[in-house]
Amino acid sequence: MSFNHIPVIDLEDALKPEKKQEFLRKLQDALVNVGFFLLVNFEKFGPPAHQFEDIKSEALNFFALPDEIKKECEMLNSPHFLGYTKLGNEITGGKADWREQIDLGTELAAPKDPEPLYKQLEGPNLWPQPEYAPKFRPVVTDYIKKMTQLSTAFRGFVCEAIGLPAGRLDSYFKPDQQCKIKLISYPEKVNDGVQDSENGDSELPQGVGPHRDSDFITFIFQASEHRGSLQVQNFQGKWIPIDNVPGSLVVAVGQTLEAITDGVCKATIHRVTSPQEGAGVRLSIPFFQTIDIDSRKSAVSDLSSDILRLRDERDKLINNWGVDVGFQFKPDLVTHPVGYAVFRNRIKSHQDVAAKWYPKELKQVLTEV
Repeated sequence: MSFNHIPVIDLEDALKPEKKQEFLRKLQDALVNVGFFLLVNFEKFGPPAHQFEDIKSEALNFFALPDEIKKECEMLNSPHFLGYTKLGNEITGGKADWREQIDLGTELAAPKDPEPLYKQLEGPNLWPQPEYAPKFRPVVTDYIKKMTQLSTAFRGFVCEAIGLPAGRLDSYFKPDQQCKIKLISYPEKVNDGVQDSENGDSELPQGVGPHRDSDFITFIFQASEHRGSLQVQNFQGKWIPIDNVPGSLVVAVGQTLEAITDGVCKATIHRVTSPQEGAGVRLSIPFFQTIDIDSRKSAVSDLSSDILRLRDERDKLINNWGVDVGFQFKPDLVTHPVGYAVFRNRIKSHQDVAAKWYPKELKQVLTEV
């Protein structure tokens, strides 16, 4: 049987010698057999409570700005896939996502040499004008900094949980690593009489369609009180909701971590359903820990036979049920650097941006999906 709930991982237990081994056991199970978990008591490594309130406030203020102000920092103006995306302008699983958002990252200059093209994944942000959002840039910048510290520290615990030395994966990262963040607003859906099916499927507009994250690890701050909108698909095809637990972050394994660990850590399919009519706008702020986009190291080779056996036992469940999702480019660090797959997924998701900056590559990607 597959998982039917999302485990809770208490990061304070990692700092207590008498609880460290049990913490690593729980984390290993979450990484291998679920791919998702709730992280609590992380304040010693990550943002304090007031920073979550600050970035929530700035996100709400940004989405309340007039459309013409938000469009000044529209992603269409960025070859780096950074900036504002209006409602319905991102595609997942072949369908439009009913959300508006702004993508931002660790502030970096544009690449001096834009070849190969995946290097364009990194570059400067498009910020709203400070006269309209005076606190937005400093608040977002500080939040990215603190979340980068949390994700860097947590990487060591991930290594230990799967039987590797704490610094084993550090070589996949660079000193000026650009991490990414999204501020996302999901409007409530209009009830048109269509009912959800027994397994939770619906023909109503998707917040974001079923997918796996491309990054290393995602840390999601569910910044509104909605329950059950974020859903994870277990290996039998059942959708498991993740409620908003105050003081927690939702953590998701990305496809890059899965590739690096030879499939041991599992990137799990998930989606967001639009809030029900009357529930109000749902606000979500995911932070994406990425690796060096030039990295083309193969998967680690010193994983134990015990951890590989756990991977194989899990995969028997997946193969038996055949649960899958629409086409996504998967990292193959032997054939291409990781940026190659991530770049192509961005082209597939943001086709208007790709049509402006990368029309040749867009045409090729659309023949492969």
